[in-house]
Amino acid sequence: MSTLTDKEFETLFKKYFVALTVFSTKFVKDTETAKDIVHKCFMNVWEKKSQIPYDGNNIKALLYRIVKNLSLNYLRDCKKNVPGEDFPDIAQDNSEADMDIQASELQAQVVEAVRELPERSREIFLMSRYKDLPNKTISEKLGISVKTVEAHITSTLKALRMKLLGKS
Repeated sequence: MSTLTDKEFETLFKKYFVALTVFSTKFVKDTETAKDIVHKCFMNVWEKKSQIPYDGNNIKALLYRIVKNLSLNYLRDCKKNVPGEDFPDIAQDNSEADMDIQASELQAQVVEAVRELPERSREIFLMSRYKDLPNKTISEKLGISVKTVEAHITSTLKALRMKLLGKS
């Protein structure tokens, strides 16, 4: 077992930053705060990288544990500063935490896959799935036929399925 190298650290940052941010956001309910927490996590890891045994398997759980603890610390510190606020219920069993981690990672993969779509397909997909616009409204807004909108959505869903299943 070796210690974490600079290159491995950079790879971990790129691989887990988005998923860890989504995970932290579930606790702190604010994306910018979650990003700060994840940055703090990676700074802690960077400062102690020579002490961290790295075999590729243990680091993911360690990162999630650090982010969870930093998020809970943030909530605790906020509670101290805001009298009368209800502290969120943070009791979770391991299976719920694992499900949260998996959901966060999946959400991060979807976000990344959507970012990689061609611009027009991404625009149509976001209007359809995230803004809940009907195909007819999308076609009118973009000046294209409903069939074209449907074709974009169908091809986008197929591409996302392939990407998320690791087939592309």
